[in-house]
Amino acid sequence: MSKKFLIALGLSAVSLLAQATPINLISNGSFESVSLANGSWGTYGSLSGWTVGPQNVEIRNNVAGSAYAGLNFVELDTSRNSWISQNFTTIIGQTYHLSFMWANRPDQVGANSNGISWQVAALDGVVGKNTITSWTQFDLDFVATGTSTTLRLGATGASDGMGTSLDAVSVTQLPPAAAKSTVPEPGSVALLAMAAGALFVARRRKA
Repeated sequence: MSKKFLIALGLSAVSLLAQATPINLISNGSFESVSLANGSWGTYGSLSGWTVGPQNVEIRNNVAGSAYAGLNFVELDTSRNSWISQNFTTIIGQTYHLSFMWANRPDQVGANSNGISWQVAALDGVVGKNTITSWTQFDLDFVATGTSTTLRLGATGASDGMGTSLDAVSVTQLPPAAAKSTVPEPGSVALLAMAAGALFVARRRKA
C-alpha cells in the first residue's frame, strides 16, 4: 500500500470528521473574551462579537451561579433590563439550529423578575419566566430569509438587577432535511475504519 494512498485516505477521514462537527456561527458564544478572576463580575458597554444595549451587559465568573461552559456567563438585567445582538451570515432557505443555556440566579426574587427574550429571523419568544435555577437548554430550528440574520437576546421582567443567566449561545447550519444527524453515514464510518486499519498496517510494516 503506497504512502500517497495512505495520505489521501487519512485526509479523507479528517474531512469526514470535520463535516460531522457543526460550526458555530456565533462569535464569542460563551463570553470568554473577557478575563475575570474567579468570584468576580463586571458590567461592560462592549463585548467581542456582540452589539450591547444601552444598559450594558453583566459578565460573571462564579458569582450568583457558575458558567455552563468555560468560566464566564452573562446576565442581561444589569441595573436595568438590557440586551445583546449579533449578525451572522446565512443562506436564504437554509435551516439553522439555535441553542443556548439559561438559568435563574440561586438568589432570584421570583418569576416576575426573570426571563430572557429571543428573536431570530421572523421568530421570537421568552424563556426563563419561572424560578428554575439549574442550567436549561433552549433549542430552535429556523429557516433563514436573508443572507444575514440577527440574533437578539434581552432581559425581560422587572428591571431590578436580578435577571436570568445566559451561556453557550450557538447557531449551526443543519444538513439537508433528510439527514439532520451529525453521525457519519455507514460508508463514512467504513472509510474511517479503513483509514485507521491502513495506518496500523503501515506502522507494523515499518516496525
